Amino acid sequence: MAAGFSWAYGLGAHARRLAYNRKWLAIKRLPRPVVSVGNLTVGGTGKTPVTASLARYFQGRGEKVAILSRGYGGRRKDVTCISDGSRINYHPPEVGEEAYWLARSLPGAAVYTAPSRHAAGMAAMRDFHPDVFLLDDGFQHFQLHRDLDLVLLDAAAPVGNGYVLPRGRLREPVSVLATADVLILTRHQANCHQAQLEWVKARFPDKVVLTAEIVPAKARFFPGGQEHPLETLNGLPLVAFAGLAQPQVFFQTLQELGVDLNGFRTFPDHYAYTKGDLALLIQEARRLEAPALITTSKDFARLGERWEQELPLWVLEVAARVDWPVLEPFWKRILG
Repeated sequence: MAAGFSWAYGLGAHARRLAYNRKWLAIKRLPRPVVSVGNLTVGGTGKTPVTASLARYFQGRGEKVAILSRGYGGRRKDVTCISDGSRINYHPPEVGEEAYWLARSLPGAAVYTAPSRHAAGMAAMRDFHPDVFLLDDGFQHFQLHRDLDLVLLDAAAPVGNGYVLPRGRLREPVSVLATADVLILTRHQANCHQAQLEWVKARFPDKVVLTAEIVPAKARFFPGGQEHPLETLNGLPLVAFAGLAQPQVFFQTLQELGVDLNGFRTFPDHYAYTKGDLALLIQEARRLEAPALITTSKDFARLGERWEQELPLWVLEVAARVDWPVLEPFWKRILG
């Protein structure tokens, strides 16, 4: 049954891409270059920190950056300016936690959301006058012309099990990677993923292939929000919780930081926490004699970045390391 549904899904995805490639369906353009950061698989490739890293790189070059996102998980469905570069206008759950995290993490960058990324881009153009647009999760957003397509692949399993949804995690067949400009293996560890890197290079010899490390950046302690060195977490007995596509990555990171994990609770990706959920987490931490809890910055965004519970909370933030200057020929071509 799953194989049949997978075949039908793949056929539909192929037909949709073909319709835009043949110009049977209209593709709109924005007045500034568009760089897409997208996925081939569903969830969990580190797209948000990679997008933030690229935005910081462009800002370091002196470019004004506007990020365009669908705004998944948010209540607002019209064109929304989450940030104009100097002020944040909306918070979760009004807007999705990923777009909000980008806005909070990138002073000076504008973040706009809308189902139509062209409409969001034109609003950003009118209000912000960016030099470059970053299209968040844009590899399957064919309605908007992209000047450069960056596609992220998880280094541990670049194409999942090789099958499209629902049999596997692929949004489209592997062959569509031929249309990308740059492939980036994320969560790459040189001592673990060399075989996967060589496979991607051999399968797509004409593509530029980069690697990205997703590493812990800082830990904040709430209430208060004070930043602490990552070493502070070493040996702390904590209960962790996360609603992510790949929560095991967070679990592994905590272990590598030396956290003494008394418990680990997982929730669905983009989960909206309730007061009851938090009460149960506090109860579990007390039962396991953990003096505090720990979660991710995305989960904390879904909590409204507020913490008023009986036990304190640690929030772990991550960052992406990518060798962006390698793509200088592309930057010169699209940015001049």
